[in-house]
Amino acid sequence: MTTSNSANSGFLQGLQNFGKGLIDFRFKQYLSMQLLPVFYGLLLLGILAFFVVANVLAFWFSHWVGLAVLAATPFALLIAFAVTRAALEFLVMAYRIMETVQRMDRIPQQVDNLNSKVDGISDHVHTFESQISSIHGQVGDLSHSIGFLKTISGITGLPGRIFGRAK
Repeated sequence: MTTSNSANSGFLQGLQNFGKGLIDFRFKQYLSMQLLPVFYGLLLLGILAFFVVANVLAFWFSHWVGLAVLAATPFALLIAFAVTRAALEFLVMAYRIMETVQRMDRIPQQVDNLNSKVDGISDHVHTFESQISSIHGQVGDLSHSIGFLKTISGITGLPGRIFGRAK
């Protein structure tokens, strides 16, 4: 039952988008891609109806002409269907190229946003560098003090006295 509910909600969503597209006077939403399958079907039916009428008229004119048109009809239908399909595929490709170009138009704005973020991060990096330099100086001072204390303790024999008393 959930499959039919999701299919119904998908259909209703599509119908709602279609309705919004019809009343979109600024053409922000392209309806042609949604209508393309219906348009394709109507074109195929129109081509088929044209050849049916052509065959009827050919037989009405003459049996021999009718047989010749009837013999050529499958090839002509195949060619007409293929040309129609190719033309519509060309339209789909043009639409997809247009979408890609629109996305590419947004790239400079996205890069500008990234530049401002990188500048903010660079400021933090400079702050961290100064803090690291300060810590490095403090570590240098501490290691100098430890070296000095080690030297003094070795001169006075402090470790020997401490360990000697401990024994």
